[in-house]
Amino acid sequence: MEFIRTIFRRRADVSKQAVAFVDYEHWYYSYHNLYGIKPGISAWRKELETQFELLDILVFGDFSQPAINQELCKIREATNTIIETAHPGFKKDMTDFIMLDYLYRMVSENKDIDTYILFTGDGHFQPVTKYLTQVKKKGVVIYGVRGAFSSRLKASASKCIEYPYQEELVPGYYDMIIRHFDYISNKNINPTFLKTVEVIAERNQAPVDVVRAVFQEMLDKGYVYQEETPVAFNRKIRTVRANWELLIKDGLWNPDADVEA
Repeated sequence: MEFIRTIFRRRADVSKQAVAFVDYEHWYYSYHNLYGIKPGISAWRKELETQFELLDILVFGDFSQPAINQELCKIREATNTIIETAHPGFKKDMTDFIMLDYLYRMVSENKDIDTYILFTGDGHFQPVTKYLTQVKKKGVVIYGVRGAFSSRLKASASKCIEYPYQEELVPGYYDMIIRHFDYISNKNINPTFLKTVEVIAERNQAPVDVVRAVFQEMLDKGYVYQEETPVAFNRKIRTVRANWELLIKDGLWNPDADVEA
């Protein structure tokens, strides 16, 4: 099974001006904790530009921590409007409040914006979403991370879209599967297809159906292969092995890299 998402994009409608507000902490930490991947904000911008005359993307977040701070270079490739929300002496997360303040001010000062795009999963944004749609008669499109997206917030939007798309997950799952085969390579283990799916899903707290689909895709592409392996009592079982030569050739595996078990 190949995860290829066909997107039918229409050309940007210049009559629909839009501004996007991004809670980057929501995007970054939800991706990291739930899926082990990082946001692709430049690709997201391109997606928005196929639908709207995108005036700006405002990115909010506490970038004081080293891991998320490293995202700033990538963010600047998509926008220069970055609002640092860290406040010395405040333990409380201020990102939502600062983002809401900017949003209400923009609504008040800019009458011509037709659509507001929010990337957040926090239910705190339900009141402003209702205000925009019901009082100001604006379109509101909300993006959020699957598994960290308030159902109340979804219900209040004109349109909501859950990230990540399946093709975003594939590289992370490829790596997850390859690391598993590296881990068992020197152990006396005969991995079968279904048992491997079960172990990888449990160890990484990943959805079984996604692991199975990606694993099958790797099998179809020849990155892993099946063979008959003798076991006790003259029996044979169908085991799965990594095709290291092809994985290295296609740049999916570096045998010299340090790998965690």
